[in-house]
Amino acid sequence: MSSKVHVTKPLSSKLIIEILDENPDLEEINCPLSLYERTSEIYLDALAELGVSINIIESRGRPKKYDDTLKEEIDEMLQSGLSVKTIASRLNISSKTVYYLKKNKLKQGPKSKYSEKTKKEIFMMRDNGTPVKKISEKLDIPIRTIYYILKNNNLND
Repeated sequence: MSSKVHVTKPLSSKLIIEILDENPDLEEINCPLSLYERTSEIYLDALAELGVSINIIESRGRPKKYDDTLKEEIDEMLQSGLSVKTIASRLNISSKTVYYLKKNKLKQGPKSKYSEKTKKEIFMMRDNGTPVKKISEKLDIPIRTIYYILKNNNLND
């Protein structure tokens, strides 16, 4: 029993009666604009006669679970060099949430095990006409990895 109720379904005569039965002291019904627009004028007039006002909630969508201060805290921790896993455990949230809330893009996953020098050598050999199979044999890197590095042009990983 309360004087305020929030509805998430369109107001129908059946729903209004249920709400009034459960809340005899009802003074206000909160509902999103989209539901208010779909409510019949007859129901709105009847509620007004009963002294029940309709409060239209302007904000749309699900309320935010995390505030901006948490985002700032995550960014500060990242800048100080802490890993995503460490931040997640300290803040008692999931790693996925840390990736979601961070300000700048972070690349998930491990860093490439091949140095910039090795990658540049792969590109130079390819540009000089060396077949991928020969590059693979010379540098002892799997052919598939050579293709991946060439395809993604992922210098600076």
